[in-house]
Amino acid sequence: MLAIVGVLAAMAIPAYQNYVARAKVSEGLILAQPLRHAVVEYIAINGGLPDVENNTWNLILDELGVANDSESGAASGVYVKRIWWNNNADHPGIRIKYDGGALDDRLLYLQAKISAGVIAWECTAPSSRGVPDSYLPARCR
Repeated sequence: MLAIVGVLAAMAIPAYQNYVARAKVSEGLILAQPLRHAVVEYIAINGGLPDVENNTWNLILDELGVANDSESGAASGVYVKRIWWNNNADHPGIRIKYDGGALDDRLLYLQAKISAGVIAWECTAPSSRGVPDSYLPARCR
């Protein structure tokens, strides 16, 4: 009987750890929603992305009308260290940096694919320091 319980626990613990890590990743996606909305609104009003002279992420957030902090960017949470906008002309998008445990300093990108004023968001993890595939929501794999 004890052996059966041990085997079941050995199988359940890794599955539970993945579940917890995926919930932590979801926090970042939820916290990024106001920034996503600000980008959509900015493009609808101005016809394109902000054109900020030195392109620093905090000036971009100001231009988008998003309150921001030098440490946490547009938002932070229990498991999210910083959320900011990357205004790279080839790969504009939201960057999410996680905090703590297996996700410490791991990144998740929400790339903005803009075509004729319509924005589609593509969720990806970079190959270097990205959130591991096993922790990503299905739409990000």
